[in-house]
Amino acid sequence: MRITASAPGKLVLLGEYAVLEGAPALVIAVDRRARVTLDPMHGNAWEIASPTLGLHARLRVGPGGVDWCGTPARELSWLASLFAQLPFAAALLPCRVELDSDAFFLERPGERVKLGLGSSAALTVALLGALHACAGRPAPTLAECISVHRAIQHGRGSGIDTAAALAGGLSRFQLPGGTPECVPLQLPRGLRWCCVFSGRPASTEEMLGAVAAWHERDPSGHAARMGELATISSRGVDAVVGHDAASFLSSLDDYAQALARFGEAGGVDIASRGHRLLAALAAECDAVYKSCGAGGGDVGVTFAMDDMRLREFTKRATEAGFTTIDLGADPRGLETIVAD
Repeated sequence: MRITASAPGKLVLLGEYAVLEGAPALVIAVDRRARVTLDPMHGNAWEIASPTLGLHARLRVGPGGVDWCGTPARELSWLASLFAQLPFAAALLPCRVELDSDAFFLERPGERVKLGLGSSAALTVALLGALHACAGRPAPTLAECISVHRAIQHGRGSGIDTAAALAGGLSRFQLPGGTPECVPLQLPRGLRWCCVFSGRPASTEEMLGAVAAWHERDPSGHAARMGELATISSRGVDAVVGHDAASFLSSLDDYAQALARFGEAGGVDIASRGHRLLAALAAECDAVYKSCGAGGGDVGVTFAMDDMRLREFTKRATEAGFTTIDLGADPRGLETIVAD
C-alpha cells in the first residue's frame, strides 16, 4: 500500500505579527505544494529520504519514544518531534518516507534559493495526513496540525501557515483566546496579483526573535505599534468580507507602511531595501506592494485592479533586477491518496 499526500504553501496578505496578539489575519494558499510518499518496508526502522536536500536518515519509533539510527542532518531533526507528538505512531509498521519540497525553491544562475512560502508547515501537514491515513484515521484537525508544527518550532508561530496548508484557498485566520479559527473567504472581484522575490532570503526565526527582544525591553512601544497593525488588519479583512476591493487595497498599503514603522521602532529591518524599491515601483504603476511574512527580505505580493497595471509593474520589477515568481492561488488544501 502506497500513500501519497500533498499540501500547499502560503502567502500572508495581512496580519503578520499582529496575529500573534489575537488580531484577524488574511492568508492565501499558493500552488507550490509539498509532497510526501509512504511505502511500507521490512525491518524495524523508518527510512527518511529528502531528494530535495539530498539527505537520508533512519529512525525507530517505539513506546519509549523516537531514536535515530546515527546522527541525523539538522534539516531532518524535526521529524523526531513530529513522531513524538503522535500517540499512535509506535503502532505503525515502518515505512520509507520521501519528502519532496522542490516547489519551494527558486532556481537562479549559480544558486538555489528557498522561498518563504511555508514549506515547513506544508511538509508537516502532508506528512501528518499520510500518517493518519496509514493508521486508518481521519485527516488531522487544524488544532492537531498547529500543535505538532509548534512543537517542531519550539513553541513559536501563530499557525497561520499551517492553516493555509490544511484548508487551501483564502482564509481569515485568528487566535481568539489562543484557539485557532480558520474561515474561508474570497478575494473581491477584479483584483489581480503577482508574487516577487525581493532579492535575498530571510530568516523568520531571527525576525521573530528580534521582535520578541523588543517586546521585552519596550513593552509599551511594542504594544502601541502592534495595536496599529491589528486595527489595519481588521479593517482589511472586513473589506474582503464586504467584497470591497478598493478598501482592501487601501488597507494593504496602510499595513505595508505600518509594518515598516513597526520594524523601525523595534530595530528590525522588516521593510528591507528590496521591499522599499518594489513598493515604489508598484506605486508608479498605481498598484500596491507588500512584503509577506516576517519581512527582512524574501517574497512580497503586488495587487492591482487590472492586468495592464500588473503587467507594467512586472516589467519594471524585472528591469530592476527582481524575479517575479510564477505563482497562483491553490483552492486545494491537504490531499491524501491511498493506493493498494
